[in-house]
Amino acid sequence: MKKKDIFLIILRCVIALSLFAVAIIYYDELSTIDVRALADVTDKLVILIIMVLSLYIVKALVFVVPASLVYVAVGAIMDPVIAVIVNLTGIFIEVSVTYWLGRFLGKDAVHKLLSKKETGRKLLEKDIQSKASVLLTIRAIPAFPIDFVSLFYGASGCAYLKYALLSLAGISWRVILFTILGDAIFSWIPMDKIILIVICLIPVGVIYYLVKKFVLEPKKANKEQTGEK
Repeated sequence: MKKKDIFLIILRCVIALSLFAVAIIYYDELSTIDVRALADVTDKLVILIIMVLSLYIVKALVFVVPASLVYVAVGAIMDPVIAVIVNLTGIFIEVSVTYWLGRFLGKDAVHKLLSKKETGRKLLEKDIQSKASVLLTIRAIPAFPIDFVSLFYGASGCAYLKYALLSLAGISWRVILFTILGDAIFSWIPMDKIILIVICLIPVGVIYYLVKKFVLEPKKANKEQTGEK
Protein backbone atom coordinates (compact mmCIF):
# COMPACT_ATOMS: atom_id res chain seq x y z
CA MET A 1 0.00 0.00 0.00
CA LYS A 2 1.28 3.44 -0.94
CA LYS A 3 2.13 6.02 1.74
CA LYS A 4 -0.51 8.33 0.25
CA ASP A 5 -3.21 5.70 0.72
CA ILE A 6 -2.12 5.04 4.31
CA PHE A 7 -2.17 8.78 5.03
CA LEU A 8 -5.69 9.12 3.61
CA ILE A 9 -6.95 6.21 5.69
CA ILE A 10 -5.48 7.72 8.86
CA LEU A 11 -6.85 11.17 7.97
CA ARG A 12 -10.34 9.77 7.37
CA CYS A 13 -10.27 7.96 10.70
CA VAL A 14 -9.08 11.05 12.55
CA ILE A 15 -11.77 13.27 11.01
CA ALA A 16 -14.54 10.74 11.59
CA LEU A 17 -13.52 10.15 15.20
CA SER A 18 -13.13 13.88 15.84
CA LEU A 19 -16.63 14.66 14.55
CA PHE A 20 -18.03 11.76 16.56
CA ALA A 21 -16.27 13.02 19.70
CA VAL A 22 -17.59 16.56 19.23
CA ALA A 23 -21.13 15.26 18.74
CA ILE A 24 -20.91 13.18 21.93
CA ILE A 25 -19.17 15.76 24.13
CA TYR A 26 -21.36 18.68 23.10
CA TYR A 27 -24.55 16.71 22.47
CA ASP A 28 -26.66 18.53 25.06
CA GLU A 29 -25.59 21.98 23.86
CA LEU A 30 -25.99 21.20 20.16
CA SER A 31 -29.30 19.36 20.45
CA THR A 32 -30.88 22.23 22.40
CA ILE A 33 -29.07 25.16 20.80
CA ASP A 34 -30.95 28.45 21.05
CA VAL A 35 -30.76 29.83 17.52
CA ARG A 36 -32.85 32.85 18.52
CA ALA A 37 -29.98 33.96 20.76
CA LEU A 38 -27.94 34.72 17.64
CA ALA A 39 -30.09 37.82 17.16
CA ASP A 40 -28.77 39.12 20.48
CA VAL A 41 -25.18 38.87 19.28
CA THR A 42 -25.55 41.32 16.40
CA ASP A 43 -28.13 43.64 14.88
CA LYS A 44 -26.52 43.47 11.44
CA LEU A 45 -28.48 41.22 9.09
CA VAL A 46 -25.47 40.17 6.99
CA ILE A 47 -23.53 38.96 10.04
CA LEU A 48 -26.63 37.20 11.36
CA ILE A 49 -27.09 35.39 8.05
CA ILE A 50 -23.44 34.31 8.05
CA MET A 51 -23.84 32.96 11.60
CA VAL A 52 -26.96 30.99 10.65
CA LEU A 53 -25.32 29.51 7.55
CA SER A 54 -22.28 28.59 9.66
CA LEU A 55 -24.64 26.77 12.01
CA TYR A 56 -25.92 24.75 9.03
CA ILE A 57 -22.32 23.69 8.34
CA VAL A 58 -21.95 22.56 11.96
CA LYS A 59 -25.28 20.73 11.68
CA ALA A 60 -24.03 18.96 8.55
CA LEU A 61 -20.93 17.68 10.34
CA VAL A 62 -22.21 16.60 13.76
CA PHE A 63 -25.78 15.42 12.90
CA VAL A 64 -27.32 16.32 16.27
CA VAL A 65 -28.76 19.82 15.71
CA PRO A 66 -32.55 19.41 15.22
CA ALA A 67 -33.60 20.65 11.78
CA SER A 68 -37.02 21.97 12.78
CA LEU A 69 -35.42 23.93 15.63
CA VAL A 70 -33.32 25.86 13.15
CA TYR A 71 -36.13 26.49 10.65
CA VAL A 72 -38.51 27.85 13.28
CA ALA A 73 -35.90 29.99 15.02
CA VAL A 74 -34.68 31.59 11.79
CA GLY A 75 -38.29 32.38 10.91
CA ALA A 76 -38.68 34.07 14.29
CA ILE A 77 -35.61 36.35 14.04
CA MET A 78 -35.86 37.36 10.36
CA ASP A 79 -38.48 38.67 7.95
CA PRO A 80 -40.39 35.75 6.36
CA VAL A 81 -39.02 36.10 2.81
CA ILE A 82 -35.42 36.52 3.98
CA ALA A 83 -35.84 33.68 6.48
CA VAL A 84 -37.09 31.28 3.80
CA ILE A 85 -34.20 32.19 1.48
CA VAL A 86 -31.66 31.78 4.29
CA ASN A 87 -33.08 28.42 5.37
CA LEU A 88 -33.20 27.07 1.81
CA THR A 89 -29.63 28.25 1.25
CA GLY A 90 -28.64 26.64 4.54
CA ILE A 91 -30.24 23.34 3.55
CA PHE A 92 -28.40 23.39 0.22
CA ILE A 93 -25.13 23.98 2.08
CA GLU A 94 -25.93 21.28 4.62
CA VAL A 95 -26.76 18.53 2.11
CA SER A 96 -23.67 19.52 0.09
CA VAL A 97 -21.25 19.46 3.04
CA THR A 98 -22.47 16.08 4.29
CA TYR A 99 -22.46 14.69 0.75
CA TRP A 100 -18.79 15.62 0.29
CA LEU A 101 -18.00 14.32 3.78
CA GLY A 102 -19.49 10.99 2.72
CA ARG A 103 -17.51 11.09 -0.52
CA PHE A 104 -14.30 11.80 1.43
CA LEU A 105 -14.82 9.20 4.15
CA GLY A 106 -15.56 6.55 1.54
CA LYS A 107 -18.11 3.81 1.16
CA ASP A 108 -16.76 1.45 3.84
CA ALA A 109 -16.55 4.09 6.58
CA VAL A 110 -20.00 5.48 5.81
CA HIS A 111 -21.60 2.04 5.67
CA LYS A 112 -20.05 1.21 9.05
CA LEU A 113 -21.47 4.42 10.51
CA LEU A 114 -24.94 3.99 9.01
CA SER A 115 -25.19 0.36 10.10
CA LYS A 116 -25.30 1.50 13.74
CA LYS A 117 -28.71 3.14 13.24
CA GLU A 118 -31.97 1.52 12.14
CA THR A 119 -32.68 4.21 9.54
CA GLY A 120 -29.13 3.84 8.28
CA ARG A 121 -29.53 0.08 7.89
CA LYS A 122 -32.70 0.62 5.86
CA LEU A 123 -30.74 2.83 3.47
CA LEU A 124 -28.00 0.23 3.09
CA GLU A 125 -30.54 -2.45 2.25
CA LYS A 126 -31.81 -0.54 -0.78
CA ASP A 127 -30.12 0.14 -4.10
CA ILE A 128 -31.54 3.65 -4.44
CA GLN A 129 -28.66 5.92 -5.33
CA SER A 130 -29.39 5.87 -9.07
CA LYS A 131 -33.14 6.51 -8.83
CA ALA A 132 -34.07 10.20 -8.88
CA SER A 133 -37.70 9.60 -7.95
CA VAL A 134 -36.68 7.63 -4.85
CA LEU A 135 -34.33 10.38 -3.63
CA LEU A 136 -37.03 13.00 -4.16
CA THR A 137 -39.54 10.89 -2.22
CA ILE A 138 -37.12 10.22 0.64
CA ARG A 139 -36.40 13.93 0.94
CA ALA A 140 -40.08 14.90 0.76
CA ILE A 141 -41.15 12.48 3.50
CA PRO A 142 -39.35 13.20 6.81
CA ALA A 143 -38.72 9.52 7.51
CA PHE A 144 -34.94 9.45 7.07
CA PRO A 145 -32.52 11.92 8.77
CA ILE A 146 -31.27 14.51 6.28
CA ASP A 147 -27.59 13.97 7.03
CA PHE A 148 -27.66 10.16 6.98
CA VAL A 149 -29.14 10.26 3.50
CA SER A 150 -26.51 12.79 2.43
CA LEU A 151 -23.69 10.60 3.74
CA PHE A 152 -25.11 7.61 1.89
CA TYR A 153 -25.40 9.41 -1.43
CA GLY A 154 -21.95 10.95 -1.09
CA ALA A 155 -20.36 7.59 -0.41
CA SER A 156 -22.34 5.91 -3.20
CA GLY A 157 -20.86 8.26 -5.80
CA CYS A 158 -24.17 9.72 -6.99
CA ALA A 159 -23.76 12.74 -9.30
CA TYR A 160 -23.52 15.77 -6.99
CA LEU A 161 -25.59 18.37 -8.85
CA LYS A 162 -28.47 15.97 -9.50
CA TYR A 163 -28.39 14.87 -5.86
CA ALA A 164 -28.20 18.41 -4.44
CA LEU A 165 -31.04 19.83 -6.56
CA LEU A 166 -33.36 16.88 -5.90
CA SER A 167 -32.58 17.07 -2.19
CA LEU A 168 -33.39 20.77 -2.06
CA ALA A 169 -36.60 20.24 -4.02
CA GLY A 170 -37.74 17.43 -1.74
CA ILE A 171 -36.94 19.14 1.57
CA SER A 172 -38.05 22.66 0.61
CA TRP A 173 -41.78 22.23 1.35
CA ARG A 174 -41.26 21.55 5.05
CA VAL A 175 -38.51 24.15 5.35
CA ILE A 176 -40.89 26.81 4.03
CA LEU A 177 -43.77 25.68 6.25
CA PHE A 178 -41.68 25.55 9.43
CA THR A 179 -40.12 28.91 8.64
CA ILE A 180 -43.42 30.69 8.03
CA LEU A 181 -45.72 28.93 10.48
CA GLY A 182 -43.17 28.36 13.22
CA ASP A 183 -44.26 26.21 16.18
CA ALA A 184 -47.88 26.54 15.01
CA ILE A 185 -47.14 24.01 12.26
CA PHE A 186 -47.64 21.17 14.75
CA SER A 187 -51.28 22.20 15.24
CA TRP A 188 -51.82 22.89 11.53
CA ILE A 189 -50.25 19.68 10.23
CA PRO A 190 -50.89 16.43 12.16
CA MET A 191 -47.59 14.71 11.30
CA ASP A 192 -48.66 11.47 13.02
CA LYS A 193 -51.66 11.20 10.67
CA ILE A 194 -49.55 12.01 7.63
CA ILE A 195 -47.08 9.27 8.54
CA LEU A 196 -50.00 6.85 9.04
CA ILE A 197 -51.35 7.72 5.58
CA VAL A 198 -47.92 7.18 4.04
CA ILE A 199 -47.64 3.78 5.76
CA CYS A 200 -51.09 2.82 4.43
CA LEU A 201 -50.06 3.81 0.91
CA ILE A 202 -47.08 1.46 0.95
CA PRO A 203 -49.18 -1.70 0.30
CA VAL A 204 -50.92 0.15 -2.55
CA GLY A 205 -47.54 0.86 -4.10
CA VAL A 206 -46.45 -2.76 -3.66
CA ILE A 207 -49.65 -4.07 -5.28
CA TYR A 208 -49.23 -1.67 -8.20
CA TYR A 209 -45.64 -2.81 -8.69
CA LEU A 210 -46.60 -6.50 -8.62
CA VAL A 211 -49.48 -6.01 -11.05
CA LYS A 212 -47.28 -4.01 -13.39
CA LYS A 213 -44.37 -6.47 -13.15
CA PHE A 214 -46.25 -9.75 -13.44
CA VAL A 215 -49.45 -8.83 -15.31
CA LEU A 216 -49.18 -5.68 -17.41
CA GLU A 217 -45.58 -6.06 -18.60
CA PRO A 218 -45.99 -9.74 -19.64
CA LYS A 219 -49.17 -8.85 -21.55
CA LYS A 220 -47.35 -6.02 -23.32
CA ALA A 221 -44.42 -8.27 -24.16
CA ASN A 222 -46.78 -10.96 -25.46
CA LYS A 223 -48.56 -8.48 -27.70
CA GLU A 224 -45.25 -7.27 -29.12
CA GLN A 225 -44.19 -10.84 -29.88
CA THR A 226 -47.48 -11.71 -31.59
CA GLY A 227 -47.60 -8.39 -33.46
CA GLU A 228 -50.85 -7.24 -31.88
CA LYS A 229 -51.63 -3.56 -31.49
